[in-house]
Amino acid sequence: MPYLDTFSGDWTPKEVRHLLKRASFGVTQEEVTRAVSWGLSKTIDILFEEKPLPEPPLKYQLDGINTSNDEINDPGANYGETWVNAPAYPDVTTSQERNKIYRSRNRSMYAWSFLQMQNSEISIIEKLTLFWHNHFVSENSNPHREYYYLNILRTNSLSNFKELVKQITVDTNMLLYLSGSQNTNVAPNENYSRELLELFTIGKGATIGNGDYTNYTEDDIIEIAKVLTGWKVNSLANANALTSYFSNSKHTTGNKNLSHRFGNAVILENGAEEYKDLIDTIFQQEECSKFITRKLYKWFVSTEITAEIETNIIAPLAEIIRNNDYDIVPALKKLLASEHFFEKTFCMVKSPIDLLFSATKSLQVIAPKSTVYEEYNFALVLYLAASSLNQSLLHHPDVAGWKAYYQEPLFYKSWINSYLLPNRLDYCRILVTGGNLIIDGKKHTVPPLVPVLQITAGITNAQDPNILITELSNQLFNYPITENQIDSLKEILIPGLPDFEWTVEYNKFLSNPEDEAMRISVENKLRNLIAVMVQMSEFQIM
Repeated sequence: MPYLDTFSGDWTPKEVRHLLKRASFGVTQEEVTRAVSWGLSKTIDILFEEKPLPEPPLKYQLDGINTSNDEINDPGANYGETWVNAPAYPDVTTSQERNKIYRSRNRSMYAWSFLQMQNSEISIIEKLTLFWHNHFVSENSNPHREYYYLNILRTNSLSNFKELVKQITVDTNMLLYLSGSQNTNVAPNENYSRELLELFTIGKGATIGNGDYTNYTEDDIIEIAKVLTGWKVNSLANANALTSYFSNSKHTTGNKNLSHRFGNAVILENGAEEYKDLIDTIFQQEECSKFITRKLYKWFVSTEITAEIETNIIAPLAEIIRNNDYDIVPALKKLLASEHFFEKTFCMVKSPIDLLFSATKSLQVIAPKSTVYEEYNFALVLYLAASSLNQSLLHHPDVAGWKAYYQEPLFYKSWINSYLLPNRLDYCRILVTGGNLIIDGKKHTVPPLVPVLQITAGITNAQDPNILITELSNQLFNYPITENQIDSLKEILIPGLPDFEWTVEYNKFLSNPEDEAMRISVENKLRNLIAVMVQMSEFQIM
C-alpha cells in the first residue's frame, strides 16, 4: 500500500467532510461544495494558509455594579472594548473587586476562544492551536497570562516545533504552572525539566534500568533543571508582569553534562541563552521528530499505532519533519492528503468541542451578533458545556493533557461514559431545538438557532422524505444509515403517515412560504427530525 502517496481516489463530499471534520471544527454544506470544486491540493493549501491574529477579546459584560444584570466595573476597559491592553493588575480598592474583574476577563477569553473556533471556516489554525494547548498544558488564573500563552500557540500553530518549545519554556504562564520561576541555584526544582523531556519533546520510552529510560535518564532531568535555573516572573502589579526575565544570580553557573542518552553532550555556560542551547541539543535526537509525529497522528487520525503504522507512516513523516528543521506543516500536509488518511476507516469519538461545533457550525448556526454581550454569552455556553463534558479550555485534568489522546486502552472512548453520554445527547438536542441547558446546576437558555428551513432548502428534492433524510444523514454522519433507520426517522418527521403526506405539506409550504401556520408546522417537523439525528450514535463519531 502506498501509505503516504497523495490520495488518488474520487474527491467527493464524503472525502471533503472527512478531511474538514478532522482538520477544523464542524463543516457546513457550503464549505463542502467549495472544497469539492477546489480539489484536494487546493483545499489542503487553503487549510494551511497563514492568517492574521484575531482581534483580542472584549469586555462583554455591561458597565455597572448590578451583578444580577451581569454588570461589572472594569477600570481597564469599557463595554465592547478589549481588556488585553489594560494593566494585568486592575486598579481597584478591594481584592473582591479585583477578583470579579479577573473572572469577567477569564469568561471573556473563554468565550472569545470558542468564537475563534466557531468562525474559523476552512482553516486548520484553530485545531492546531487546541492541539498545542493539549501538548503544552499550562494553567493560570490570570486572564492576561493565559491570553499571551494562547497567543504564542496560535501565532506558532503552523510554525516550528523546536522554536515553539523555546518560547513556551520562558512563557510566564508556563514558568508559574510548572514551577520554573521557583527553580534556582539554591532551591532546584525539576518539575519543568521532567515534563520538558517526558511530555513536550522526546518522551520517556521504556525503563531500561534504575533511573535510566530509552530516551533520557534521571540524571538528565537534574542537569537540565540546572540549565533552566534563573528564570523569574514579575508580580502582577509590575509593569512588566507579562514577560519573564533572567537573573544570573539565581542561575547555576558552569557547564552541564548530559548522559549517554544524549551522546554525553555538554551544555556550555551561556547565561540567558543557555536554555536555547539545551533545546537545540535535545532536538538533535531523532526521537523528538517521532514523538511529535505520533501525537499529531493520534490527534488527527487514530490512536492505533501498529508496527506497520510506525514503519510506514510515523518514521517517514518524522524524517520530513527533521529535514525541515522541525517545521511540522510539510509532514502534516503529507499526512492529511495521503491515501492512508482517506482509504482506511478510522473511527474517532468526537471530543466535546468537536461535538458541540458539529451541532452548531455544521448546522449553520451563526453566533448572535446584535450585541457583544449576546455573542459572547452564546460562546460562553459552549465553553461551559464542553467543560462539563470533561474538555475544559485552560483547565486540563493534569499536565499530560486530555486522557483521550494518551490513556490506554480507552483513548477516545474516555469521552463517553454512563454520566457523560446522556449530557452529550441532551446538549446536542437543545442546541437544535432551543431550551434550557442545565450545567452544574445553573440554567442557560438557548434559542433555537439552527436554520432548519435554510438547511432543507439546500437539499434537492427535499419534498421526498427518503431523499431528505438520506441527505441530512450524509451531512451529519460519516457512514450511510440503513433503510430501517430511514424508516424510523420518517416516523419522527411524519409519524404514522405515508411518504406523500410530507411531500404534500412541504410543497404547500414552498408554494406559499408566507403562510405562518404552514411554516411553523414544517419547521417544527424538521427541527424535531434533526434533534433526533444529532442524538444518534452516528453523530458521536467522526
